[in-house]
Amino acid sequence: MTLLTTIILARLLLPEQFGLMGYCLIVIQYLDIINAAGMESALIARRDHIEEAANAAFIVNIILGILTFGTSWLISPSIAFFFHEEQIITLLRVLALTLPISSLGMVPNALLQRDLRFRTKLIPDICRNIIKGGASIILALSGFGVWSLVLGQIIGVVTGVIVAWWVTGWKPTWNFHPGINRVIMLYGINILILDFAGVFSNNIDYLFVGRILGTTALGYYSMAYRIPELIIVSLNNVVGIVSFPALAKTQSDYQGMRAFYFSYIRYLSIIVFPIGVGLSLTTPFFIPLFFSSKWEPAIVPTALISSAMAIMAIGYVPGVLYKAINRPDILNYLALVKVPIMVVILFFATRWGINGVATSQIFIGIILVTLDTIIANFIMKYQLIDLIKAIIPGSFATIIMGGVLILINKLFALEGLVGLILMIFFGFSTYATTILLTNRETVKEGLAIFKSAFFAKAHPSNIEITVHD
Repeated sequence: MTLLTTIILARLLLPEQFGLMGYCLIVIQYLDIINAAGMESALIARRDHIEEAANAAFIVNIILGILTFGTSWLISPSIAFFFHEEQIITLLRVLALTLPISSLGMVPNALLQRDLRFRTKLIPDICRNIIKGGASIILALSGFGVWSLVLGQIIGVVTGVIVAWWVTGWKPTWNFHPGINRVIMLYGINILILDFAGVFSNNIDYLFVGRILGTTALGYYSMAYRIPELIIVSLNNVVGIVSFPALAKTQSDYQGMRAFYFSYIRYLSIIVFPIGVGLSLTTPFFIPLFFSSKWEPAIVPTALISSAMAIMAIGYVPGVLYKAINRPDILNYLALVKVPIMVVILFFATRWGINGVATSQIFIGIILVTLDTIIANFIMKYQLIDLIKAIIPGSFATIIMGGVLILINKLFALEGLVGLILMIFFGFSTYATTILLTNRETVKEGLAIFKSAFFAKAHPSNIEITVHD
């Protein structure tokens, strides 16, 4: 739904208007980290005294929501000066209304995740996206320009919070416990530092593009990033959200955690690798078709970033593992190494415009994923060969698929809607056939899990996951 909304808005609005929104979202993401203060993760990881922890988290989030909103008003002139864009001041101050509003819904959302009530959590998520997208499109058609993005965001957040409270049924009480308060605050601080490092590393490219290359370049780059993000990163985040509480439940079961961990990697690679490469090879078809010719400068960076995100998706798995075993501090130490590497590479990459920045993302992804997996295997005493075995099925089938698509495109010079349809058809057919012929057991297990999830009333504790040698 979000992808469809993005396509419609891309045809209604200009790249520089998306660039202005991009500036504001960079700042809001940092403020939102303070706003959350790691309380969601702290609640999900807790195994006891949930009522006391939820009450403490709720009070903390309300206070921080007010403080971050006030901070946005104070810093907006400096942000506008940094990016050389005066319009940021008003846009950022209005968009910051989402901070105190979203803080009200953090505890209900965390409790839904903790209890693995994802069917229920689907309700506020869908409502938020539908209302946000619909409002933004109506406002854009009415001539609101960049304000259609800002106001649509606020309306969506309000909707999500209201529905989350309604479906959760949670009510705060005055039942507190000093010991519990300290524990979740300490956990939250570690997560806050970690999230800051994560947001900073995820936004370094936006910072450099916006500051050095300008508003229009940021608009093209943010759209190039947005397309694979909606598919690959969103999928990765959803799987991570589900896997975090599931892994947390296996803290005392080493073999169970190991099985879950490598199955997580295996299935994630089977899904994201072909999506990333498929997006890279079909980008020249769908951007002119769906986004219009004004977005053609985003074609090359979209293709490059799609491949980079497929690689980076595997590096997300160790982070979920560390949180599940109550060791988020490991990620903070890793960030001290990762961030300088990213800053240096991205800074030099801006010399070649947004295409250079997008290319550098592939090299960054390879470096960081290698570092992540080596450290994770060392901490958990896993064998590196197990990781290699886990990603081989998806990697091999993706290479075959990519080769076939490149060959077909060169032989028949495909273009337009027909070309896109044929690329998707041959890509899916080639990949599915290769996976089925080379990894029949993995396919059978995946189908069994899918069937149990959608056609049976299965509980997480009833699902068995095996590791194939």
